[in-house]
Amino acid sequence: MINQPDRSTTDYAQSRETVNPGVTDDTVRSATTDGSYVESRHANYVDPAGNQVEDQVEVYQDKNQGKANRRSWITTISYYLLSVLEVILALRFSFRLLGANQDNSFIQFLYNLSHVFVLPFKGIFNDQILGTGNVFELSTLIAMLVFALIAWGLVALSRVVFGPNYSGRRQATTTWRKQR
Repeated sequence: MINQPDRSTTDYAQSRETVNPGVTDDTVRSATTDGSYVESRHANYVDPAGNQVEDQVEVYQDKNQGKANRRSWITTISYYLLSVLEVILALRFSFRLLGANQDNSFIQFLYNLSHVFVLPFKGIFNDQILGTGNVFELSTLIAMLVFALIAWGLVALSRVVFGPNYSGRRQATTTWRKQR
């Protein structure tokens, strides 16, 4: 198989025709009103070495696929960030409930990291002290719930903004061209 340099299909077809005047090229192009199209190109020719070459290219472009890719990207990123945040907050909740030693460097790091996310929810309810150093921290649970709702809202918004665009009317145009 001969590797051709990257060129547009028009330049490629013109260069083949210049080198090989006996090129037969069948092109089918179908287009819809929403900007999507399908193009199928099939060509037979003899290369300079005298070999029979059959070249077939199919291109399909769908505008809705690009929107679906953006929607998928937003969903994946949102849920990934939510998962990381939920794990951090769940660790904070668990360590506070079990009365972890606050002099431990990992516990200090975790509390300092998660403090930013829990701070807006402090004072909504009083945290319940269960024993010596054990705290049932309702503000952490509320933070986990609110951030989950925010992530869910972002994903739902991305479904609306980047949803498929189907009109009530669809029209397809097909063009056949045969060169000899």
